[in-house]
Amino acid sequence: MTPRTLAVGSNVGLMTRIQRMMAATHGEPVMWINLRSLLAGGPYSEANMAAWDSTLVKACAKYPNMRVFDWAALAKTKWYISDGIHFTSAGYAARARLIAQALARAFPKTGHSTGCLVS
Repeated sequence: MTPRTLAVGSNVGLMTRIQRMMAATHGEPVMWINLRSLLAGGPYSEANMAAWDSTLVKACAKYPNMRVFDWAALAKTKWYISDGIHFTSAGYAARARLIAQALARAFPKTGHSTGCLVS
């Protein structure tokens, strides 16, 4: 997980990670998924996830082929297991379904959606 890697000492910043991945796409449509954590501290803290989410939105301004699925806004607390970062089977099923729906909205058969965040 990118925010965790940075929090434990990586010297590659969040924006640089996004730029490197976007360069590899050669302009093809890309949908990133933002994050949410139930943890208040540590490398997987919600503060670290929020920093990643903010960086994704900033990167959208540079990449017209980029969208961000707003999972953080839709993730329900009941979908998390006791570690506060992973999901129950129902949570993973909902996440997969919502990602598929978001992809269809972000990149419809003809054209692209407008705006960065897709929910």
